[in-house]
Amino acid sequence: MRIVFDIGGSVLVPDDPDIDFINAIAYELVKISEDHEVAVVVGGGKVARKYIKAAKTFTPNETFKDYIGIHITRANAMLLIAALGEKAYPFVVQDFRKAWEVIQLKKIPIMGGTHPGHTTDAVAALLAEYLQADLLVVITNVDGVYDSDPKKNPNAKKLDRITVDQLVEIAMQAESKAGGSGVVDALAAKFIQRGKIKTYIVGKSDAYHLFDVVKGKHRGTVVEP
Repeated sequence: MRIVFDIGGSVLVPDDPDIDFINAIAYELVKISEDHEVAVVVGGGKVARKYIKAAKTFTPNETFKDYIGIHITRANAMLLIAALGEKAYPFVVQDFRKAWEVIQLKKIPIMGGTHPGHTTDAVAALLAEYLQADLLVVITNVDGVYDSDPKKNPNAKKLDRITVDQLVEIAMQAESKAGGSGVVDALAAKFIQRGKIKTYIVGKSDAYHLFDVVKGKHRGTVVEP
């Protein structure tokens, strides 16, 4: 089975790098790679947002600020490469074709951001589509997809299983609200829809047991193509 993991930057580096979590997830990824082909995309998270906010003081150029975020994602990716040791390709992969080549070498390709205007969720979805992955696992700081924002609505209901069309609808509704953000952004959701990619969206607690997650044992949301 070929699996793409999309690890949110705020999960890997909440404020400072979460060393215990990075070690744990590296161990799980190595274990999974013994039986499956694995690729990983790492996000920028809170650190990237801080840098982008600071850059607003100096420039209104949104593309320039996107590039700052991309650099932060690649720094986070380097942390995971260090934790994976020789199992990972030693450089941050910046191209989907290169990721495919690395997999043929029996190594784990680690990517960050690639292009301005694309979140790392979108990069992961595109990578999964390009690699024709059997599964995309999104690891976020929320334990699944909810019918409304659980941080704002204490009565929000977690959805255990949804269709990819529902994911697109939920993502677009979240982005249409001022200051809104969903577990997966609308562009990524549309790429998942286009690629007909089976997706698990799980929280940090499940990520400590990724070996079980890929078998379908988790408390997150299953997105069926």
